[in-house]
Amino acid sequence: MTGKKMLDMILVGVMMLSTLGVMGLFYYTEKMYVKPPIDENKEKEALMSETSPNTLPIFFKVDKMVVSLTPNAEYKNERMRWLELEVSFQLFKESESEVMKENLPMIQDRIITLTSKMPIEDLNSVSGKVLLEERLKNAINKGLEKKIVKGIYFTRFIIQ
Repeated sequence: MTGKKMLDMILVGVMMLSTLGVMGLFYYTEKMYVKPPIDENKEKEALMSETSPNTLPIFFKVDKMVVSLTPNAEYKNERMRWLELEVSFQLFKESESEVMKENLPMIQDRIITLTSKMPIEDLNSVSGKVLLEERLKNAINKGLEKKIVKGIYFTRFIIQ
């Protein structure tokens, strides 16, 4: 390997130890480790204690917005396009609607920024709307520094 007998022996020893360690870990996880059984009744009780069965989903509505869409660079004489939308956010907890009200300018900015960057062809397709929905949810949750938004529903989505 390197030509130095002592260094070669050390390298071979380190490789052997690491190989034995990986093999031991594999053996332990496959043969010796037993996953604890799941108690379905206990899990169901924990889930039911977190939410009551009569609870309706909590929504936070953002009023109508008009966003200017970027025209396609391929076509030089393409006219400006606009997106008129209303968005309703489904929240995890009712108390988080106050956080949404306090951060409404940041939320509106994220909506404008993300929708104006998307190509018009994507916004016209179902997959593009799903992609926009995911991007908005991730951007808003990241901006709020915790997961508040559970889902997004477009109550108005008109491209002009």
